[in-house]
Amino acid sequence: MTKSEEAFTAIRRQIERGQLPGGAKLTLQTLSDEMQMSLTPVREALRMLQAHGLVEYRPHHGHVVTRYSIPRAEEIYLLRQTLEPLATKLAAERATDAEIAEIRDLHEEFRAAAMKADGEHGVIVDLNALWHRAVYEAAHSSFLDDFIDRLWTGVPYQAIWFIHRRHRSLADHESITSALMARQAETAATAMHEHIERGKSATIDHLRAIGAPEE
Repeated sequence: MTKSEEAFTAIRRQIERGQLPGGAKLTLQTLSDEMQMSLTPVREALRMLQAHGLVEYRPHHGHVVTRYSIPRAEEIYLLRQTLEPLATKLAAERATDAEIAEIRDLHEEFRAAAMKADGEHGVIVDLNALWHRAVYEAAHSSFLDDFIDRLWTGVPYQAIWFIHRRHRSLADHESITSALMARQAETAATAMHEHIERGKSATIDHLRAIGAPEE
């Protein structure tokens, strides 16, 4: 990775983990100091984050982490429920045996982390994302993978409370992984659709609880 891509990934991960919440101000010099980089790659990373919708620029205020409304979340989940089950279906049909084994291994890592009473939030969130991305990459559709990745950056706030529903997600992952291993494409796609529907409900409920905009 280039320095800019490295900075982009590091800041994106902090947003996904909830370490940089919506509305948080991003100061170029502070980020540069924290990542021990020059200003140029950090500035470019902020442009990339802005292009992905994770960060917005406000005149006379600077860059801030984007806040999300309920309608935006609903639209993103609608698209996720269309594309991610499709990718899962294709993964069941197209994945190599090595890719299926990787998905299974990531699921087992996620299980081990999720079952720990004191499991580290960041590790669990990262393993969840790695498992999902392994499934979608196994569909062998670069366009589909790019679209899904863009949608995932559209709901980074889900990571903030993901830890509280990790056991339900673990059960969902188990069903999907088992279907993929058995090459049951329709079963895997249906299970992924139901998994995302549960995530949507939790997300919308939480956004309403914290007073997110309804329009």
